[in-house]
Amino acid sequence: LKKETCVAYLFVVPALILFLLFVGYPLVASFYLMFCDYNLISSPQFVGLKNILKFLGDKEVPLVMMSSLKLLLVLVPAHVILGLALACLVHRTGKKMSTAYRIILYIPTIMTTVSVASAWSYLYDTDFGVINYFLEKLGIDKIPWLNSSVWAFWAIVIFSIWKFVGTPFLYYYIGLQNIPTSLYEAAEIDGANRRQKFRYVTLPMLTPTIFMVVVLSMISYIQCFDEPYVLTQGGPGISTTTVSLYIYRNFQAQNISYASILSVFLFVIIMIVTIIQFKI
Repeated sequence: LKKETCVAYLFVVPALILFLLFVGYPLVASFYLMFCDYNLISSPQFVGLKNILKFLGDKEVPLVMMSSLKLLLVLVPAHVILGLALACLVHRTGKKMSTAYRIILYIPTIMTTVSVASAWSYLYDTDFGVINYFLEKLGIDKIPWLNSSVWAFWAIVIFSIWKFVGTPFLYYYIGLQNIPTSLYEAAEIDGANRRQKFRYVTLPMLTPTIFMVVVLSMISYIQCFDEPYVLTQGGPGISTTTVSLYIYRNFQAQNISYASILSVFLFVIIMIVTIIQFKI
């Protein structure tokens, strides 16, 4: 038993070293640098609570927090509900068709976000975009997708649903495959209709999968970066600037210490949200 345990730990060591190097060390460094003045060139200089006071007085922090929160409140329910609906529909189709649907729905998730977001930025173009071209054919005025603070938000939402809904869909589909058919047969014998089978068999059996999808989706969209960075660059103004994008901008400006405190702030939020979800 001890030999097997040692072998198991040896297999874990490479992943643990990478984790400590690329996650553990930067995390500890962020906690240290939030109390320093550091710009990548000179050595860190301890400044006490200066950065924390700057953070508390930063008027842009509530705005970027609101942008992240809005994306979270829209995209998490959209992925959780739409992913489940698509999984249920595909699960009911024949084997050949379900394979085709799975490929179609999952392919966007394995594409590089930056490359497909760049393509979508052309689709969203106000004057020459394909989307506005077809809207005009339907008699609808051109929409300033990336030039309006309201429409820029929905442009990110639409793209994100198209790009990432395949992941929760796949989790749900696997979960549906693992539900014993005997439960549905027993429900039919008891006279349950399709809605009742979904309510009293499918949903309870998918509870662990739903919980996992909710937790992973919330963590992902609290940290949302790629979509606003490529599609809108956080604009117009800072209307679509998320916390992660704000951290990146401070890092670009060599405000490493302030970027560190923002990173710690984001880490604490994610930790609190995740703990609350596990407790609930």
